[in-house]
Amino acid sequence: MIRVLYAEDEESMATMVQAVFEATAKDCALEVVDNGRRCLERMAETKFDVVMVDLLMPELNGLEVLGELAARRDPTPVIMVSGRGQTDLAVKALRAGAVDCIDKVSSEFRNIAEIVRRVHAHQLERQPARRAPIVPGEAARILYLDASEAGRAQMAQFFSAHAKALAVEAVSPLDFDRYLTRTQKFAALVIGSELDGTDPLLLLRKLHSHTDDVPAIVISSHADGEKAIAAFNLGAHDFLVQKDGFLSELIFSLNNALKHAESAQLNARLTHELAELNRSLEAQVTARTAELQALSARLLRVQEDERRFLARELHDQFGQVLTGLKFQLESARRVLPADAALGEAFLLADELLRHVRALTLQLRPHILDDLGLQPALEWHLNLFQRQTKIAVNAEYTLPDRRLPGELETTIFRIVQEALTNVARHSGSSAAHVTVAVDERHALVEVTDRGCGFDLERVLAQHESVGLAGLVDRVNLAGGRAEIFSRVGQGTRVHAEFPLAIPALAATS
Repeated sequence: MIRVLYAEDEESMATMVQAVFEATAKDCALEVVDNGRRCLERMAETKFDVVMVDLLMPELNGLEVLGELAARRDPTPVIMVSGRGQTDLAVKALRAGAVDCIDKVSSEFRNIAEIVRRVHAHQLERQPARRAPIVPGEAARILYLDASEAGRAQMAQFFSAHAKALAVEAVSPLDFDRYLTRTQKFAALVIGSELDGTDPLLLLRKLHSHTDDVPAIVISSHADGEKAIAAFNLGAHDFLVQKDGFLSELIFSLNNALKHAESAQLNARLTHELAELNRSLEAQVTARTAELQALSARLLRVQEDERRFLARELHDQFGQVLTGLKFQLESARRVLPADAALGEAFLLADELLRHVRALTLQLRPHILDDLGLQPALEWHLNLFQRQTKIAVNAEYTLPDRRLPGELETTIFRIVQEALTNVARHSGSSAAHVTVAVDERHALVEVTDRGCGFDLERVLAQHESVGLAGLVDRVNLAGGRAEIFSRVGQGTRVHAEFPLAIPALAATS
């Protein structure tokens, strides 16, 4: 029997999950609690095989629960349950140690019991022996340096409330030399953002002139790329910017550093990485980027699956009912041709049916699945021109056979998003679309001669979610995206995807 604990403050969601487990998971014993604090209490009282935690809850949220479990060295696998629009928090949860993160409004959530079984099986293979959590008396000593007395008090209070397994001693940077020479050593160093003129890099140099075994974390009041690189070069474990939520990230980072410090093998590996820091930093960034890309790709697939599901439901349910209603009204109108109300009802039903069909095609045009990329693009461009009165000139050079399904979806969404930007922002009366595929590449371009914009400023200020999403979608599909724009000269969106030669043979 797999023992599962689920922390969820939304009663209707908890009831639904209980019903799913009762119907489909007779091998699982599910227990539900309504907040994060009670979740931690139950995990201290008894052993669970898998824990599911809602990301946003009162008192203690899912990220704080993860932080406390990491401090306890509790290896129980945690599945984070998120809601729509919580992607950034979900990524933080995975970074903090969650084994999976599931969107509760996605179609994948229907398979929650199967996901729990898979996580449990993987845990048994990966970790046959379970380590006991650290008892309260074994709290790790953390030295926190900050010139502000109020800042030191705030940090000590936060750790006392949210990370009891970490004992923080907050002192002035002027006392650092004295603490370096003490017999009783600290397990980690945190350098605060208010140092009263003391250089945090100098403090790092002092630390590592005495020992290389103590991880250090630097907190900065603002993002400073050069200082961050210098800190990492001096052996810092992490560099955090002081912003909303950074205290929770600090707990995660500390627990991660301490966990690594427990293993002599990892200490040796870290020493080697510090000696070849440029190589190690590149490897860490590459690994983190791969994790984020995998999560983003998965979220896009879930989004497309949801679009397909909703489009099918609209077509099969609402569309058929409205079609039947329209036929009935038409029959009644033949019997009572002079009834004005009946005629108006018929026109309303016909108009509603057209709207449902248009919405179905916007969500996921069945033309794309049934006929392929070019017919879907031609349909969308015709619809776009009718709705916006913007003339679109299109050029297609496509093979006779279909491209891979995900690539067709990506190209369609790029054209759709780029034309939406033309209509919203360019002020242009015309646009040009090019989609071409040769033996090695697939190329997509959307151009206009509109007002243009300052690309660097827009991207730096994160003013366009659509542009960022478009570039991310291209990158996740293995392609390369470029956006060219100048004020008064228009905009060009260019995307290019490599094609494997063996796969091309089947499409040429």
